[in-house]
Amino acid sequence: MEIHFPEEIIVDILIRLPVPSLLRFKCASKFWKTIISDQYFKVKHYNYAKNNKKILITGLSQIPEAGTHISYYCSSLSSSQPLQNLCCPSNHKPCNYIILCCCDGLALLCCRRGDHLLWNPSTNESVQLPNHEITSLFGSTYGLGYDSISDDYKILRVEHMVNGRGRPSKILALKSGSWRKIGNHPRGFRNKIIPCKNSLPFVRGAFHWLSKDSLLKYIMISFNISNEVYGEISLPEEIYNTFNVNYVRCFVFEGMLCAYCNGREGGMDTFKLWVMKDYGVKESWTKLYTIRKTHIFLVIPIYMFADGEVLFYYEEDSFYRDFRTSKGPYEPLPSNSTLLQGFVYTESLISPKLLILSK
Repeated sequence: MEIHFPEEIIVDILIRLPVPSLLRFKCASKFWKTIISDQYFKVKHYNYAKNNKKILITGLSQIPEAGTHISYYCSSLSSSQPLQNLCCPSNHKPCNYIILCCCDGLALLCCRRGDHLLWNPSTNESVQLPNHEITSLFGSTYGLGYDSISDDYKILRVEHMVNGRGRPSKILALKSGSWRKIGNHPRGFRNKIIPCKNSLPFVRGAFHWLSKDSLLKYIMISFNISNEVYGEISLPEEIYNTFNVNYVRCFVFEGMLCAYCNGREGGMDTFKLWVMKDYGVKESWTKLYTIRKTHIFLVIPIYMFADGEVLFYYEEDSFYRDFRTSKGPYEPLPSNSTLLQGFVYTESLISPKLLILSK
């Protein structure tokens, strides 16, 4: 006798499975393939997968007779699963792409010659994006976000100021298929961003980055990707009042903007992290963490666990790199000098190829 389960029960089972398993199960029957390929199922699966976020890591590897190339790894942040080695993006070998940013299970990659890829690390599907003039990977910072108004993914490239000069920032709407320049901020702020180590935080439909005002104080800039209107968000006063600041940067935790900085206080290298609990309300900035230690070269917040503990990417004098929390090294992830980046993402079934305008 055949046993037939109602479709809603099958869907409830399938949404709990990882993407690689779903890709295999699409070959099991036409019925399952239809379910897994349905847009409603993809959205439901993604919403369930948000409870099991993963970290996407890049590192340098040596291949005999091929030299140094970039390797990709992933690991669950909600379980003790071992680190998994990911394949290079399909049809793009050798691996020489760095990760610029992530959104909805998609990763934006770029190589030194300027080619850009949109890659889904869960399905290993990728597509090459339209080229645009690029002078250096270290002269700009990127952001990837979803515009719910136009139902389109958009990429923003913000240029850094070099020797008092800068190139226009650009935006790519995937449905349009071409890059275009955007207007500068009305007050003409200078862009101050750490290249390659982090991306433009995306929250409330806007990208965010830091610049300086006429008094040379850091201020957070927002850029709404729907109406392309700039805004300004004030930072915590304590950033300027308590210690000698070397750098200030911004990030996003679970839909909340964060600001973090590194400097000297009491003869110690000091890292501080704030979270803005109410978007756009200066008084809602709340200090979350303070780390004091000698020889802190770089600290970047990566992820906040359910208990409030924060995962950091940590560099000590630029020689030692690892992932750690305030309690110490984070054991499930590697610690070595070849680590380059770490981005948190959610598994998804989104096809990069279906997002690009067909010509």
